[in-house]
Amino acid sequence: IGLDPLLGALAAIYDTNDDDNVGSEKKGIVGGGAVLKLNAAELCKLADVKKTAGEADQATMEELTASVKAFVAKHSNAAGALDYLCITDGKWPGYLIEIPESASASFRTWQLPAVDLSKEGMLYPIGAGDTVAAGTLAAWQYLQRHRASDDDKFFGVVPSKIGTQLSDRKAQWSEEGEEDEGIKMATAFAFGLACGSASCLQQENSVFKVDDAIKFFGGMTKPVVQ
Repeated sequence: IGLDPLLGALAAIYDTNDDDNVGSEKKGIVGGGAVLKLNAAELCKLADVKKTAGEADQATMEELTASVKAFVAKHSNAAGALDYLCITDGKWPGYLIEIPESASASFRTWQLPAVDLSKEGMLYPIGAGDTVAAGTLAAWQYLQRHRASDDDKFFGVVPSKIGTQLSDRKAQWSEEGEEDEGIKMATAFAFGLACGSASCLQQENSVFKVDDAIKFFGGMTKPVVQ
């Protein structure tokens, strides 16, 4: 099908949701919006932006900024279909980017710290990106739908032990208790990155130990707005 038809279908769904929820400031209120997870090299290719260094080297902020603007300009339905881009970059920090309304509009970017695996011995990174996507989705679903009265319940695929840590970390990272969808998404992405890092310790693709993910997530510092 391709990316453009998919973005077009999503944009049409969220337009319908907006029509049914007049006065809502958040597009896609039924599902909470959409997120595209990809790595920095993939984003540059989709946006026709050439990286100055090799694919395995860290992408610069200038390259990421140019790629986001070019991506939104090239894919006309991106602004209507997506709320965020979750960008991984190998062993380097990840980035959460709030999709701008147009290529010329300003947008927020959060930098999320990479987990240091330099002392973990043999690593198996194949499948880590899929694990990041799955962990991010599970955490985002929890943070979007969970209510305090459900603390003792198994919510979606997230048990209460992990759910409590997600809620606590989101509260810690929020500014003076202010509810920010960006911080909610950044918390979910941070958990996804922790899961992806944990999967690098296991030889089987996209498999990880929950305790490893919890340890990595617990050691993460607050995402920084660039």
